[in-house]
Amino acid sequence: MNTDPPSGPLEKHVITDDGGVVKFILREGRGTCPPKHARCLVHYVGRLVEGDAVFMDTRSEGQGEPVKLVAGRVNTARETGLNLAVATMVPGELARIEVAPRYGFGVAGSFSFPTVPPHAGLVYELELLDYEEVDEDARVGSMLFEDRLEAAERRRAEGNALFKAGDGEMALRRYHLALSYLDADLLMQLEGRHLDAAQAIRAPTLSNVAAVLLSQRDWAAAAAAAGEALAMGVEAARPKLLYRRGLARRALGQTDAAVEDLHEAARLAPGDGLVRRELAEAKREQREERASGARLFGGVLGRPQAPVGLAPPSQCRPAHPAAAPTPHLLQAAWAWVLACWLGLWALCVRWAARYTRKRHAV
Repeated sequence: MNTDPPSGPLEKHVITDDGGVVKFILREGRGTCPPKHARCLVHYVGRLVEGDAVFMDTRSEGQGEPVKLVAGRVNTARETGLNLAVATMVPGELARIEVAPRYGFGVAGSFSFPTVPPHAGLVYELELLDYEEVDEDARVGSMLFEDRLEAAERRRAEGNALFKAGDGEMALRRYHLALSYLDADLLMQLEGRHLDAAQAIRAPTLSNVAAVLLSQRDWAAAAAAAGEALAMGVEAARPKLLYRRGLARRALGQTDAAVEDLHEAARLAPGDGLVRRELAEAKREQREERASGARLFGGVLGRPQAPVGLAPPSQCRPAHPAAAPTPHLLQAAWAWVLACWLGLWALCVRWAARYTRKRHAV
């Protein structure tokens, strides 16, 4: 393939919003563009912008067989620009692709094959030969890791669209299907960047599950989904997860735990007004519960007043101390009865608060 552009002006197609990937069509093709995540058979020549040195020519490498790209794939460590560009092409099309470093090999470059210096701009001459759509009926266990990532991402996107359209039940099914591609058995086999990539999709999917469950008032399940995602330690998802678990815990009457979650969410997302409002409401409920408890304990355990005309208890002494032993067993029994009564009262207060919130939420 000749990497020199033909004479005459070429129409410029900006593929990314930031202008980091740009396409110039050198030869028109026929047909339709590949759908997202389709496997595309291509040949290309890759050159450095500075020096025009070739770092890859697929026809001269190996047996000269076409290589595969995945249309629209963005969860790759390098050459994301090729995946984005091929998604805009049709079979038979030949195009010149100009790629900024962040869509190529990044600031680090590549010191193994192919060799690309740090922070290098790239130019590709890319030809799309054909493509095949992903087989949705393939068994999950036989799928490649990258295919499972893409399938999960695709199902999550479908769930997001359904949830925005108001179909929470169908959205929840899509989210659970997305999670099935990245199940616990798979995560146990992963480590390093592969584990990070899987959790980067699984954590926000669980956050989406929690959002749907909150809309369905399934507080316990929503708190559990958010808690599972938080355990993965995906920092980008933490603010939403803490917020959603805080909402669920507040609805369950776990006010102290809800305040803790919402306070951390507000710290991580200080500009989120919704989080601040929920935190303020949770703190108000916490103060009310503590004030109610203080009034009860004050009434039951307050210092007794001595009857008028009698000396304070500290001034009373039995005539024969040996004849008036301290009733230890009786005191212990009364203390046990009082503790049980106070525990029952606290439980009633929490259930009453939860019932009141539910009535206001209806």
